[in-house]
Amino acid sequence: MDRDVLTIETATIADVPAAQALIDGARQWLRARGIDQWQDPVPDAVLLRDAEQGNLFVARQDEVIVAMVTVSESDSEAWGVDYGPALYVHRLAVAQTHRGSRLGQRLLAWVEARAADRGAACVRLDCATDNPGLRRFYEQHGFRHVRDVTVTSLDGGRQLASSLYERELAR
Repeated sequence: MDRDVLTIETATIADVPAAQALIDGARQWLRARGIDQWQDPVPDAVLLRDAEQGNLFVARQDEVIVAMVTVSESDSEAWGVDYGPALYVHRLAVAQTHRGSRLGQRLLAWVEARAADRGAACVRLDCATDNPGLRRFYEQHGFRHVRDVTVTSLDGGRQLASSLYERELAR
């Protein structure tokens, strides 16, 4: 398998089970490290909505889905009402078999190119406040910590501490 050949495409409803499997793998990996991120299930309805709205993207290598990301133009719960154009990253997950292959970095670069093409000023994302490794990853890739907020889990079950990050795009 050539790990450098990567195709990123809009996901279909048929891709939702594979996307859910990526999230499940990440959930287990995080749990084993005592990190609370993604320990609440992502309802299938959320991923189905993302796919139906054209916001869910999958990365394939040799026809196998190895990563995913949701990209949207707003995130009012975490970020509030924003006055500048931005793209928001959610649910970025990489297959456990591809950990360390820089797929996360490549997906972020793809999102940044997409944002620039759409005239966005920045890319924004959030992660669990108690996930120091992921926070460090974002900071090492040029994202600036903006603030911490409390958000509701996707299944509505509890409140979660979330750290907001943004990366301004070169104009």
